[in-house]
Formats: sequence, C-alpha cells, structure tokens
Amino acid sequence: MALIQGKEVKQGPKQLPANPKLWNTITAQAGAKFSKNSPAKAHWIHSRYLQLGGKFVESAKDVDPRMRDYEHEKQEKEEAAKKKKVTKPVGRNLIKGEHFR
Repeated sequence: MALIQGKEVKQGPKQLPANPKLWNTITAQAGAKFSKNSPAKAHWIHSRYLQLGGKFVESAKDVDPRMRDYEHEKQEKEEAAKKKKVTKPVGRNLIKGEHFR
C-alpha cells in the first residue's frame, strides 16, 4: 500500500505493455525530451503510448510474439549477466597457509 495525500491506496497488478517495440521507441524519444527519472517523463510515455494505440497486459505470456522486442530483451539479458559476473576470483588457487603479499 502507498500513501497519497494521507490516504492509503492499494497497488494494482503490475501491467506490462502489450507492444514492447512501441513502448521502447517512445521511451527512447522521452529520454531526449525529459531529464532522467522525472515524473513528467513517465506520464508522457504512458499517455503517448495510449495515444498511439498501445494497450497493457497483466502477464508477459499475453504479449503477442510479433510485437516483442527481441533485440532489447537480448540487451537486458546481457546486462543482467554482466552484473552477476564476478570480476575477481576469490578463494581460488590459494594454497592452505599461504598469505597474500
């Protein structure tokens, strides 16, 4: 639950864009138009997406495969893999009793 002007508001189910290609295009346009993470940017993206005929779905399974943005999904997957990747091996090849110099 969130508070808006002192009143509790229940969060609805998370909705995903049914046309991720259109959503990503509009998001890129908004990046040039607004500052990072501004409420106006989020509102503009949402309203522009609806103006251009975009709809929202509750599950990724409901997204039409023809509308998916496979290139963007691939980039997100690679970024997630980079974050998980350990840059420095810890505890490998250490001989018992040997200390770092």
